[in-house]
Amino acid sequence: MRKKKEEYDKSVLFKKTLPYILKERSLVIITFLFAIGVAVLTTITPFLTKDIIDIYIPENNLKQIFLNLLWYFIATIVVVLMRYALQYLQTLTGMHIEKNIREEAIEKINYLPVDYYSLEPDGKIVAKITSDSNGVRTFYMTMFSIANALLNIVIVYIGLIVLEPMLGVIILALVPIIVFWITVYRKKVHRYYLDLRETGSRITGKLNELITGALIIQDFNQEEEMMDEYKALVNRYNYNDKKANTINIYFGWELLIALKRLTEVAILFFLGYQAVEVAGVLVTAGLISTFLGYLDRMINPINAIFNNLNELEDSLVAANRVFMFIDEANDSRIFTGEEAPSAIKGEVEFKHIKFAYVENNYVLDDVSLKVEAGKKIGIVGHTGSGKSSLMNLLLAYNDYQEGSLLVDGVDIKTYQKASYRKNLGIVLQTPALFAGTIKSNITMERSYSDEEVKAVLEEVGAGYLLRKNELGIDTPISFKGENLSLGEKQLLSFARILLRKPRILVLDEATANIDTETENKIKHAMDVVAKGRTTFIIAHRLSTVKDADEIVVLDHGKIVGQGSHTSLYETCAIYKDMYDSQFEKNQA
Repeated sequence: MRKKKEEYDKSVLFKKTLPYILKERSLVIITFLFAIGVAVLTTITPFLTKDIIDIYIPENNLKQIFLNLLWYFIATIVVVLMRYALQYLQTLTGMHIEKNIREEAIEKINYLPVDYYSLEPDGKIVAKITSDSNGVRTFYMTMFSIANALLNIVIVYIGLIVLEPMLGVIILALVPIIVFWITVYRKKVHRYYLDLRETGSRITGKLNELITGALIIQDFNQEEEMMDEYKALVNRYNYNDKKANTINIYFGWELLIALKRLTEVAILFFLGYQAVEVAGVLVTAGLISTFLGYLDRMINPINAIFNNLNELEDSLVAANRVFMFIDEANDSRIFTGEEAPSAIKGEVEFKHIKFAYVENNYVLDDVSLKVEAGKKIGIVGHTGSGKSSLMNLLLAYNDYQEGSLLVDGVDIKTYQKASYRKNLGIVLQTPALFAGTIKSNITMERSYSDEEVKAVLEEVGAGYLLRKNELGIDTPISFKGENLSLGEKQLLSFARILLRKPRILVLDEATANIDTETENKIKHAMDVVAKGRTTFIIAHRLSTVKDADEIVVLDHGKIVGQGSHTSLYETCAIYKDMYDSQFEKNQA
C-alpha cells in the first residue's frame, strides 16, 4: 500500500541534484573556468579604452592608441569564442545530467511494485521520465547561470574598486536596496506563478476530459456545464497572468533600469561638479565612460538572476516530481530472497488470505483455496469481486497482508520474485506486444532456435501467420502489435507462453471481444497451452470455463461458490444469475 509523500524543499532538491553534477565535475570545472575567463576579460577591456581617452588621445600617441585598439579587438574575439565554448559546455553538461537521471528513472521501472502502475496513470509516469528529467537539466543550467551572474557581479565590482575605490563604496550602498527590491518582488509575484502552474495543469486535464469524454458529455447534454468549468479555469489563469504581468511591469526590469539611470545621474553629478578633482576622486572622461560601462556590466547579471528565478521555480517543480519517482520504495523481493526451484509441480494453496490496496479496506477477505497440480480452475464473479486481485497475488504482483500463499507447500514470500516468476505465465485480454518481429515477440530476446519458434506457432494454430507473410518469423510487428488483429495477438501470446513452458498459467479474459471463429482458435490454443499445467482462467464469458476441473465464484472478496458448472448452477445463486444473464444476451 502506497502512502502519499511530502514534496521536497529546495535545499533537499539541490542536495539530490549535486551527485549528478559532481559526476560531470570535469565538464563543470572547465565550464566554470571559461566563465571566469569571460568575466575577467570583459572587466579588463574597459581599462584599455579608458587609457585611450585619458592618456593617449591627449598625447596624440597614435601607436599606443592602435595597440590598445588591437588588444581590445583580440580580447573581444577571445571573449566571443569563450562565450560560445561556455554555452556549448553548459548545454553539454546539462544533457549529460539529464541522460543520467533519465536512465536512473527508467531503471527504476524494473524495481517498482506492480501496484504502483495500477495507481499511477501511464502518462504521468512517462512525463516524469521525459519532461521532468529535462526539468533537472534546466535546474542545473539555471543554477549555473545564476552562479555565473554572481561571478560577473563580483569580478566587475573588483574592477570598479581598482578603477576608483570611492565609486565602489557608492555602488556597494546600492546592494541592500537591490536585494530588498528583488525580495519584495519575488514575494509578490511568486504566489501568482504558483497558481498559474497549478491552473495550467488543471486546464490541460479539463481539455483531456473534454476530448476523451466528448461522446459521454454530448449523450448526457453536459456541454454547457463542462464549458463553464473550463471557462472558469481559463478566467482564473488569465487573472493570475494579468496580476503577474502587472507586477513585472511596475516592479520588474523597467524599475531596475530606472534605478540604474538615477544612479548614473547621481554619479555624474558627483563626479562632474565643478573641478577636475572632487572628494579626492580625479574626474576624467575615461573614468566616467568606464564607470558607466561597469554599471551596465553589473546591472545585466542582476537582470539575468531576476529572469532565471522564474525558470528556477518551474524547474524545481519538475525536479521534485522526478526525484520523488526515483525515491519511490522498491519492491524489496524482486531480487532478494531464496532462489525459487527451476522446476515446480504447480500445486497452489491460498490459506486465509487477506489483501487490501488501502489499509483495512480488504478486497480479499479470508480466502482459502487449494488447487492440485495440473488442474484447470475458472475464476468468475462480478466486476470488483476480487478475481484479478487474487491472481495478482499468485503472480507476486502484490503482497498479501495476512495468511499465506503456498506453491508446492512453500510460501511464495520466501522466494525472490524474479526467479519465482520464471515458473509463471500470463495471457492478458489485450496482449502486450512490442515493436520488432514475430520471433522477437515470442522469444522475448532469449535464445531459441527458429525451429522451436515455428513449432510453437504451429502448435497453437498460428502457423498461418508464417505462410501468409514471406518473411515468416521475421515478419515485422509494429508498436503494440497494431498491424495484427486481437485474435492474432492472443495467438502469439499463447505461442510465447508455450515456448517458455511455465508450470502455472493465468489466462485473463483470453476470449473476450472476439468473433466466434477466432474464439475457436483461441480455445484450441488455450487447451494446448493448459495441457499438463496448473491453469487459472479469469472469465467473464462463463462458457470459457464450463469444462474446467473446478470453478471458483468470488463476491466482494469472498469465495461464495466452488465446484463444477453443473453443481454451481444448482447451488450458487450468483453463478446461476450470471450464467442465465449471459445466455439470454447470446440468444438475443
